[in-house]
Amino acid sequence: MVNILKYCQKAEYMLKLCRMINLNLYFFQKINGPSGKNRWLDAFGRAGAEFVIVGMLGWFLVCVWLAGNFDFQFAVQSIEVLVVAGLAGWALNWILALVIHEPRPFLNVPQDHEMFRPFFPSLFKWKSFPSDHTMFSFTIFFTALILHLPLAWPLLFLALWVGWGRVYAGVHYPGDIVGGFAVAMAVAAVINCLLASL
Repeated sequence: MVNILKYCQKAEYMLKLCRMINLNLYFFQKINGPSGKNRWLDAFGRAGAEFVIVGMLGWFLVCVWLAGNFDFQFAVQSIEVLVVAGLAGWALNWILALVIHEPRPFLNVPQDHEMFRPFFPSLFKWKSFPSDHTMFSFTIFFTALILHLPLAWPLLFLALWVGWGRVYAGVHYPGDIVGGFAVAMAVAAVINCLLASL
C-alpha cells in the first residue's frame, strides 16, 4: 500500500511537471508566434533581445555618476558590486544549466520563428535555462535598487523588454526568463545582506 501511495505521488508530481512544461511551450508559442509578421514589432523584439542590455549598462553608469555626485570612489565601488553580482549570477546560471539540460527552442519547436541564433550556436544550443541576458538585465536593475541610485526604476521596464525580446526572438522559453529573474533576485538578496552587514 505504501508503494502504491509513493507511486501515485510521483505520478502526480510528473503530471504537474508536464502541465508546467506545456504551459511554458504554450506561452512561448503565443509570444514567439507573431515574429516575422510585422517588421516594427520584429525590430522592437530584436532590440530587446540583443541590444537593450547595453543601454541598461550605460543607464546604470550614468545613475552611479549622478548618485555619487561625481565621486570616483563611489563609482568604482558601485561597479565592483555590479561585477560581483553579475559573476555570481553567471556562475549560478551555469550550475543550473548543467543540472537542467534544456535545449534552445529552435532545436525543440518546429514552428519556432527564430530571428537569430546565439553568437556561438554550437556551444550554447544546449543551454536555454536560465537566460543569461535576463539574469544580467535584472542584476543591473536590482543592483541599482540596492545602491539607491536615482532613476533606477526605468531599468525594470528595460529588463522586462530584454526578457520578452529573448522569447519573441525564439532563443528562450518563458520559463528560462523566469529562471534568469529568480537567479538575479537570489543573488541580489545575498548582495544586499552582505552590504547591510558591512
